[in-house]
Amino acid sequence: MRLKVLILLGIFLVSFSSVSGQSSTVTDFNIGGCIFDFEGENVGVAPGECSIGDSFGEFYCDEDKDGWITREVGLGCSRGRDDYTEGEPYCCPRDMACEDVGGGEFRCIARTEPCVDYVNSGECAEGGCTWLELLESGKCVDDLTNYGCDYYNTELLCGTDEFNFGQIGIGTELSGTYIECAGRVWSIPVERYECKWYNGSIPGKECRITYSAVEAGYDNSTIQSIFSCSNIYELGECIDGKQDVRWFSDSTAIAGFTSDIIPEECLEVFECNGGEDERFCGEPTIKLSGFSLFAFFISLLVIGMHYFFRNN
Repeated sequence: MRLKVLILLGIFLVSFSSVSGQSSTVTDFNIGGCIFDFEGENVGVAPGECSIGDSFGEFYCDEDKDGWITREVGLGCSRGRDDYTEGEPYCCPRDMACEDVGGGEFRCIARTEPCVDYVNSGECAEGGCTWLELLESGKCVDDLTNYGCDYYNTELLCGTDEFNFGQIGIGTELSGTYIECAGRVWSIPVERYECKWYNGSIPGKECRITYSAVEAGYDNSTIQSIFSCSNIYELGECIDGKQDVRWFSDSTAIAGFTSDIIPEECLEVFECNGGEDERFCGEPTIKLSGFSLFAFFISLLVIGMHYFFRNN
């Protein structure tokens, strides 16, 4: 009986995916967030985050899971805050700035000057940009996600991570997502990302993005599988808003793996075996194998039914 139920459910999953045309291999949806329509396609945004990829900065999802369109008058581009001040992290499409239009309302407007043209922190803030400072030097930038952990050149700065590159920088695009590989469901919680210093690494690349993938929905009677990954990124020249990116990876099995061997397919989907791709200059757009939102919920249902029937 149990086996029949699981088989029928699996057939239903395959049939539904085929009929609906939904992909079971790619997703950039963050569980528990907001869904927006962008040029006829659904865009998932996690709570407290701005949209990424092609819809970069167009939408904001607040902590209550209410959605905002940043170009419209409202609290969207100020990340839902009515006490927003210039120079703080905002949520707008590229080449636009978040402006107070009065009455505690905000909207995205076109910048009058490129951020790079501002030479001090005051002008940078007034222009709706972010002042990126390190030691005695600084520069005005429009998007902190165009930088990564390797911006820090000392172990102290790497560990402090003043600009939060360990959460929003290059290499964090899978944060908060769920992915299926090797017959299991995995996630990389936001808190599993960090900038970490590696002595003896490539000069200028000692501070690397490091994260851990954890098994979701595992049986409490077994050991939860966990593996970590650290990456070094090399970016090409930004041309027409795009640039090539290459990355080199190290991975470590932490728990739950036979002979400490991590399945190759999991290393691939979690960017843990190196590779190359193209990205927007300012926002990662690397699409890796995952699975659809529908498949995720069905996977959880299958897991739940499996343990229900086994314990009854």
